[in-house]
Amino acid sequence: MSERIVTCRVLSGRGTQCTGEAVDPNAELLICARHLAEAQRLIHEAFRRAKRSA
Repeated sequence: MSERIVTCRVLSGRGTQCTGEAVDPNAELLICARHLAEAQRLIHEAFRRAKRSA
């Protein structure tokens, strides 16, 4: 039996859904590795800015 592939739920600015496979298909947040890496980069930068201004 073939396994169902769960895709990333991130939408582009034009409303097109990402077709990447979700990192964890059972998670509450369905996101692919590419978008997960982008989110981690943005979070890291935000923490660095907050640390500098403290």
